[in-house]
Amino acid sequence: MVDGMEKNVNINLNTNFDIDFDKTISKEEYVERLIYLLNGILKQRFPDIIPKQQIKIHRDRISFACPICGDSMQSSFKKRGNIILEGKHKGFYKCFNCGEFKRVDHFFKSYKIDLELDVVNYISNNLGDFTTTSGGKYDISLLLDVKTIEGCAIDRQELKMKFGLTEVKESPVWSWLTKRFQYDEQRFLYNGAKNYLLILNLTPSGKIIGAQKRLFYGLNKYITFNLFKLYELLGKPKIEGKIADEINMISQLFGILQLNFNQPITIFEGPFDSFLFKNSVASTGANKAFPLALPVRYWFDDDKTGTEKSLKIIEEGYSVFLWDKFKKEMGLPYRKKWDLNDALIYLKKNNIMMPNFENFFSKDPLDIIDI
Repeated sequence: MVDGMEKNVNINLNTNFDIDFDKTISKEEYVERLIYLLNGILKQRFPDIIPKQQIKIHRDRISFACPICGDSMQSSFKKRGNIILEGKHKGFYKCFNCGEFKRVDHFFKSYKIDLELDVVNYISNNLGDFTTTSGGKYDISLLLDVKTIEGCAIDRQELKMKFGLTEVKESPVWSWLTKRFQYDEQRFLYNGAKNYLLILNLTPSGKIIGAQKRLFYGLNKYITFNLFKLYELLGKPKIEGKIADEINMISQLFGILQLNFNQPITIFEGPFDSFLFKNSVASTGANKAFPLALPVRYWFDDDKTGTEKSLKIIEEGYSVFLWDKFKKEMGLPYRKKWDLNDALIYLKKNNIMMPNFENFFSKDPLDIIDI
């Protein structure tokens, strides 16, 4: 059974050798052919795990448990293997768990399956050009080539040596972090001599593509560095090319390389909030547009700028967090500014049970009264 399909997929695989070399097939037939073959691969790979045999079809990709690495060991429902149907990596297979990246026909070839000529022709004639954008936003395939991103990323030890940084568990700032529910020490480094915290945007292997300096003095407490700026500060030669520019563009989106694209994606302003909420990203500012063509929702800070952005975004059809409704139901006192981290600290301090935050999102413009 295939998740997300409104009708059963009935496929007649014609094995007639009288092949029309000029025959073309539609996208719908291409998808049906691949699903037929994937069903066999997944049933053989995961014979006793029904959720891992299931396939989800999206407009731009077919998602399923990666048969190469076995996908998530924690959840049988994760589907990190993808056959890309649209965008610049169209015609390729990509796993967000193990990083496997190859043409679709080569993917099936690894299971001793030779695709029929018309399917191979469809793939060859429709390969992405690696330059596609959609509506001014980059498509999801920007994030597919994890190996290239890892190759451009910065080693943790290199950053520590250059700027005199130490691990946070060895520093006085660790107590400050844990009081804010920040328990993943890999996301931070500390400079004791200059008294600042460095918040890290990590790749799956733990290398660094971006950083944000959190000062403990002065008015401007946060300074964000993209990948190119880190290269400059380290004295490394600048990486060139369109792919490098795109990696630099996402380097200030904290958590972008840890997303599950089959689950709701929430955009926060700051990393301290996004680190606390499942499947989320920090844009490092309310006025920074999210550059990727993905279905997202927004949880802006509860301040003047955040309220203005929420009112604008909900009118554009996006789901936003309803701060006013949340504050009333949870009994939060007046402050000039709230964010998720502040709210969690207040709820814990006052022994208030954590709510289901999903109940406070809405994309209905009539709910602007609760923003």
